Amino acid sequence: MTTLRRMILVIASSVSLLYLCALHILPEKPEQVTGIWSSRAELALLPMSGPAWEAVYNDAQQDTSHPDVGNQNDNTNCFVLAAAIVSERLLAAGDVEHAQEFRQKVICAIETIVRTGQPAGSRSLAWGREIGAYAMAADLIGYRTSEFEQYLKNAADNWKCSARNQTLHEMTLTRPNNWGSMGFGTMCAIYAYLDDTAALASLRKTWISTINGPSAESFKYGDDLSWQADPQKPMNINPARTAKDGLSLDGLQPEEMRRGASFKASDITPTGYPFEALQGWIMAARILERRGMPIWQEGDKALYRAVYALEKYLTEKEGEAWSFSGDDLWILEFIDRAYGSTFAKGKDVWGHGKNAGYPYVAQLAD
Repeated sequence: MTTLRRMILVIASSVSLLYLCALHILPEKPEQVTGIWSSRAELALLPMSGPAWEAVYNDAQQDTSHPDVGNQNDNTNCFVLAAAIVSERLLAAGDVEHAQEFRQKVICAIETIVRTGQPAGSRSLAWGREIGAYAMAADLIGYRTSEFEQYLKNAADNWKCSARNQTLHEMTLTRPNNWGSMGFGTMCAIYAYLDDTAALASLRKTWISTINGPSAESFKYGDDLSWQADPQKPMNINPARTAKDGLSLDGLQPEEMRRGASFKASDITPTGYPFEALQGWIMAARILERRGMPIWQEGDKALYRAVYALEKYLTEKEGEAWSFSGDDLWILEFIDRAYGSTFAKGKDVWGHGKNAGYPYVAQLAD
């Protein structure tokens, strides 16, 4: 397809959306929601212009030829997800030839990680950050093989972490921090891809225990419980309306805050761990919502409170070190879509995170 024709498709898509906006009509979700992260039917309603589209399209063009799920800092997983999103949007616009180029990038990357198997000496934190995006990308383009299904099963329940001698599943059920949260997101993606509703429901129930209490017995909290609102009842996210020595604990993540330093009411040591933990939880929240198992309202809106505690409360009290930045920004748009908040206003939130991202897919009307 010629460049001119592609430009015509983009302009036509954008003009259609502008016309709807002029009538105060936002694109609506299809009656039946399918897909783990998005679907072609939903993407067909979104514009092929603007900062959200540009972010996902630019990432889709990145090199995806050397995926490494053993490298927790490898962004190939997100680039593959971007390629899947772009492929399906182009197909919806009728640009079959161009779409196929991006689809092939997804397939090649997935087949590469399947051939590689478990990377030698790798850790479950890396698998939690990396693998879920491949499952979501495969689902989006309709890619499914018995080899890939077995790969996902092995990654979830057979591979053993070089550092902790645990499977990804075991890590998800024992680590009340960013390790466990990343595991939660990817385990949700894997079980959604495998259509294992019972396993998804079990994961959801266990996670909810960590914000409503009492936490499932499998969770192992650290020795330093100074950030816990109730050390006798440790949780992943402190309950609403809790405080200590004049500092609000509402929404703070005790296991992540202690990794900066033990509790103190002022001059709090900055740490990036609470932001990373939220990446895994927000990924899981979108997946579970799309499977009819929402968690957004659980724990007195625990996910909203966790974002507010960082982006508003601690940022205003302690400074910009507590404000979302970099590859954490995508979280804010998904939070705003879930709760009607305005955390993302004025920020470039359209890129990827460590495990997922691209709020382009979330622009449909509620």
